[in-house]
Amino acid sequence: MKKNLSDGEKEALLILDQSPKIGAKTLKKVVHYYNNNIQAILDDSETNLGKLFQGAALEGIIETRKNKLDKKVYSQFSIQPIFFDDKVYPKLLAEIYDPPVILYCRGDSELLNSISIAIVGSRKYTSYSKSVLEKIIPHLVSSKITIVSGLAVGVDGMAHYLALENGGKTIGVLGCGVDEIYPTSNRQLGERMLEKGGLIISEFPPGTPPLKQNFPLRNRIIAGLSSGTLVVEARKDSGSLITAGLSNDFGREVFAVPGNIDSFASEGTNGLIKQGAKIVTSAADILSELNIEFNIGKTTVIVPESVEEEKILKSIESEALPVDKISKLTKLDIVAVNSLMPILEISGKVERVHDGYRLRGRLKK
Repeated sequence: MKKNLSDGEKEALLILDQSPKIGAKTLKKVVHYYNNNIQAILDDSETNLGKLFQGAALEGIIETRKNKLDKKVYSQFSIQPIFFDDKVYPKLLAEIYDPPVILYCRGDSELLNSISIAIVGSRKYTSYSKSVLEKIIPHLVSSKITIVSGLAVGVDGMAHYLALENGGKTIGVLGCGVDEIYPTSNRQLGERMLEKGGLIISEFPPGTPPLKQNFPLRNRIIAGLSSGTLVVEARKDSGSLITAGLSNDFGREVFAVPGNIDSFASEGTNGLIKQGAKIVTSAADILSELNIEFNIGKTTVIVPESVEEEKILKSIESEALPVDKISKLTKLDIVAVNSLMPILEISGKVERVHDGYRLRGRLKK
């Protein structure tokens, strides 16, 4: 697509985008057909327009180009439109097959190019989802991972909330205009995200209502912005699985938290694992896939309570190890090590990861 849009060309695209009859595909056609001067579409003859566009798209262009851009709403809500040729336009999103021409942003647009993970799941989350998120999110944000979700009720809202509670950054992707945070029950959460240096974005212009057909489009942006998508809890027909599928289509990682095989709420996640999604039982599983240094709990000082504990904790001070290697390094009986590890895990001194056990802090010298 054309690069280095002029201010006039950007305004022309914003004017056209105000029409509900003009979608992302039509905007891309406008950029293609009027590559040398996008502003020219505002004065082009209806005869010429009819050669390039048809149906609702043609009607939308003819109707909307007569309008003026409502700049008041942009200043009122501090909305920053990001165009496909802007330096801040998210590089990962630009890689997908149908990136939006314009992103409407409120908040810190620099987050668009931060390392991020999408977290999605059931709207009717259970206590299991909550405990999983409380375990994983603090460690992701301590590793400077931005949490991306859809600001919906349930897992989405909990993911945003916990990111903020743990001093992290988070991006909310809406299926409506950014001037009205939806759902209204999460409006206060959205405003708090903005206050704490987060970001709210949408490909839909200000004033767009939360129409049902917008949300699948919203899901592709959630997946497209992120290095991977984590599904925490989802039924087999959950919309979260659409986001996971898109993430896979885009060549990104798909992570899933295993759940009770008798729980309807875990049918979707367990199904993803069967299909090859990476099992997540701790933040380390995600960080290792993204080749990000595992720095969980480095500020916690751990005090061994026995000689055996000290030997075990020292053996895993620099890397995660399975029980048999811990036994070999410490020269402790493997039965004794097996009985001590659950106690150390419950006490918060170690954490089980995909390759064994890892220290959750630093040993007292």
